[in-house]
Amino acid sequence: MKYGILLAAVALALTSAMASSASRAADPGVTDDEIVIGMFAPLSGPLAAFGTDTLNAARMVYDEVNKKGGIYGRKIRTIVEDDKCNPAETNAVALKLVTVDNVFMLHGGSCTSAAVTIQSYVTRMKVPFMMLNASGDPALFPPTRYVFGGFGGTQGGIGASITQFAIEKLNGKRLAYITSDDDFGTSNYSAAKAAAQKRSAEIVAYERVPNNVVDITATMLRVRDANPDVIVSATYPQGAVLIAQARQEYGMTQPLVQAAQGITNPAVFARNVGDPAALKDFYYSSAAGDLIDGPKLKDAYTKYRAAYPDRTTINFLMVMGIPSAEAVVKGLEAAGPDLTREKFIDGLMTVNFAPPELAAPVEFGPDRHDSLRGQIIVKFDGVKSEVVGQYEWDGSRAK
Repeated sequence: MKYGILLAAVALALTSAMASSASRAADPGVTDDEIVIGMFAPLSGPLAAFGTDTLNAARMVYDEVNKKGGIYGRKIRTIVEDDKCNPAETNAVALKLVTVDNVFMLHGGSCTSAAVTIQSYVTRMKVPFMMLNASGDPALFPPTRYVFGGFGGTQGGIGASITQFAIEKLNGKRLAYITSDDDFGTSNYSAAKAAAQKRSAEIVAYERVPNNVVDITATMLRVRDANPDVIVSATYPQGAVLIAQARQEYGMTQPLVQAAQGITNPAVFARNVGDPAALKDFYYSSAAGDLIDGPKLKDAYTKYRAAYPDRTTINFLMVMGIPSAEAVVKGLEAAGPDLTREKFIDGLMTVNFAPPELAAPVEFGPDRHDSLRGQIIVKFDGVKSEVVGQYEWDGSRAK
């Protein structure tokens, strides 16, 4: 009798072990000692600056995890591909990583158009996809189960944050709002309009301009005629420069608040504007938690320089790669030792932490896959920069 009980116990243990093994084998990229992550970013070509340092920073986080023993004994192994920020290249890279390299998940994307293009593929294949530093509004709203990101701040977060600042700190009751003439401009403005309505402010002029705008004259004359208290711009670098120049040229003395996407490098922006007087009462937003040389980012830059001493010039987007990888690590930890893709997705939905590299906490949930909803506001006179506020979006949008 006791022998029969022993055999039954052994059989049960073997069945459980086989079931566990089968469950583990069901998901590619996971073994007893490693997790394989497919990474991609623009690493060559004209847009390499958007991806190289950001991807390196994410790999630095994974290397640190491995030095500490990995996650439940599994080391992270990365396979890296160059997508050149080209949607066609991104499709090919994703297909290779998933079907040839059999990765557990994808972690990459520095340009929204490239990241968005694989949304339907990863959803169909049920492969977790964490964006690297692409904002990805079209991929994140409405949320789909397998796609997460927004570490650079989505347009909703950016639009609401700069609008809050314009109203609450610059006493802007009447705003002029200028956006890019695309889906990102629409996303930005819907959140900005909701933020204005909530604070009983009025948008007295709403203008949309192409990303490659070369003449801002008509737009700025209409803005001048509307006589706003504050001018808010959610345009990209070319439009941002023209708006700052035109404000000075047309004698407009209202403060100017520029969204993050228009200021890739403050010094270069000031040089392109040309006239220091055009940057009087000028402000811009940033997804980072501090200025480049600020104390909150000191540790990130110190570690990155030690990890990649050959990178003599570091792109500011580097700081977004760190929390992006940390979110992956936290999701893997939350999934537990019996790792599957579905458990990892469930784990990601519990992630909530406040990295010093970003302007606000990183938070995910079943109905929220956009990580960052805050921005800092920086006052900039062409030489000196000063952080003057931090604002977060509540998720509201206006129709």
